[in-house]
Amino acid sequence: MEIGIDMKNKEYFKKTIYKNGNVLSMKTDGISYHTDIVVEKGVITEIRKNAAAEYEDTGLVDCTGKYLMPSLFDSHAHLNSSEMCSLFIANGITSIRHLSGGSRVKKYSEEIMNGERIGPYVYSSGLIYDGWDAKEKFEGHVYLSTVEEAEKAVYDTIESGYQWVKTYPSISPEQLKRLMDTANACGIKVCGHMSYFVDAKELRDWGYHCCEHSSSLPKHESDVIYLAKSGMWFCPTQVVCETLPDYVWNGKKLSDLKNYEYVPGLIRRFWEERNEKIIKGYKNRGLRPDINVIIERGKTFMEHSNRYLAGSDTMYPGMIAGFSLHDELCKLVELYGRTPYEALEAATVNPSVYCGSEDSKGTLAKGKDADILILDKNPLADIRNTKTIYGVIQGGRYFNRQELDRLLEGVRALPDEKLEIFERLF
Repeated sequence: MEIGIDMKNKEYFKKTIYKNGNVLSMKTDGISYHTDIVVEKGVITEIRKNAAAEYEDTGLVDCTGKYLMPSLFDSHAHLNSSEMCSLFIANGITSIRHLSGGSRVKKYSEEIMNGERIGPYVYSSGLIYDGWDAKEKFEGHVYLSTVEEAEKAVYDTIESGYQWVKTYPSISPEQLKRLMDTANACGIKVCGHMSYFVDAKELRDWGYHCCEHSSSLPKHESDVIYLAKSGMWFCPTQVVCETLPDYVWNGKKLSDLKNYEYVPGLIRRFWEERNEKIIKGYKNRGLRPDINVIIERGKTFMEHSNRYLAGSDTMYPGMIAGFSLHDELCKLVELYGRTPYEALEAATVNPSVYCGSEDSKGTLAKGKDADILILDKNPLADIRNTKTIYGVIQGGRYFNRQELDRLLEGVRALPDEKLEIFERLF
């Protein structure tokens, strides 16, 4: 149970009207002013003006002057410790794309779906697969040495109930081809860091579905355009791409991070230890990529496709769960040239399409799940206004500002012995 929240209280399943708000449905960039949203049993049943006047004995939340939009979706996350659940909800994120699998995350996901735990809905890839000759190896990843193992990786992912196969770039061409052929035959998509050994266009022709990180895009503009026009998906994670110049070369310290008070002590020590290794490794190899070149590749993709997602890569060192997605939305506008509406699409509409849940999520409409973010200010006027959170609704469960603050305080005051660490990745 999260601090300050009564998970046994099912009152939120009754009919509730969110009255007189300004509704940004995300079906278009228009706003329906002074509009009511009626929610019953976790589903939106009506969106129209003056609906509240026709109902009696209902819950009522006055949203006058507020802006209501679909809640957010972090499309590149690693749910690796328990406090992250509260941080996601407190930041208006009710769904995540978890990209590293793991049995303990699956357990948390089931508890969230059953209403036994507060946290985001989890859409998950399987474990991370890489080649046996990878220069750096991590606990929790699986390293392939034969084509038979590559084929088995797909079967294992499917049998474990995951939605995508996740790969890192050191898999040999022969193994990667077998993995892709098997995935295509089984109808499961493959996402990840592309390949060091297979041309990006050829990899896409094999069926590779989503490129994670702007830094994983190919160097040549024509190749990026090819991927974009082919229908490939792309998640830039600009905030994490900037950690290389920031921490390795520019002397930034983790302790300088805004909202660092919401990083538990145990995680801080882990981040510091890991960051020292990252910095040493990059400096020893002399790796100093031009971040502006990386941004231009991402911009090129977005100029030729709208199939892009907003993701933070939390819990990579420096990526604080929840808060970092709002930073990513700002990067999409300020660095990638997207409009605020386009940036919001990348955290609402697009991930619902990618995950195949567009019939129930991603926009506000009758019959869709009541996953709603209530803001004090208009996010279309300034993308930074996604941070002005007044309330969060997840499946009909309404978290008011006081409850969200209690979630944050529970994380800030969390002792190490109460923190649960999942599969270690880095």
